[in-house]
Amino acid sequence: MPAGDAQRVWFPEMFAELKTSWSRTMPWKEFTDFCARMTEKRKQIRRERGIQPPKTRCPMCGKASRSDISGVSIRSALFALKNNGVITDAEFKELDRSWTEHKKKNGLDAHGRKVAPKSTEKPVTENTCGDGHGH
Repeated sequence: MPAGDAQRVWFPEMFAELKTSWSRTMPWKEFTDFCARMTEKRKQIRRERGIQPPKTRCPMCGKASRSDISGVSIRSALFALKNNGVITDAEFKELDRSWTEHKKKNGLDAHGRKVAPKSTEKPVTENTCGDGHGH
């Protein structure tokens, strides 16, 4: 496995699909669906190539464990477009501002999904490192 693949979000074949699918007139909902497809494509690539998730350390106890990389966000796709010369810096800034407004107006998360209403109950903490600390 090449160095850095564990942390990689965008693989070359994903960039190719981004470039051919991108349209300046693409609605945010369609772009959200595209990012969801890219998340699935990345999972498939990682499975096929045997790429393990990156290791992270528990901030509570320091234990190292594997974590998964979150889905392909809208901003990640916008940065990929900019970094591959598909859109200019000015276009990126305009699209990023437009996405931020759309996201806030429609109660969406970074991936374009509806944000769950906030609970007034105290959240239950997960045991993320499997050591029984309850964190």
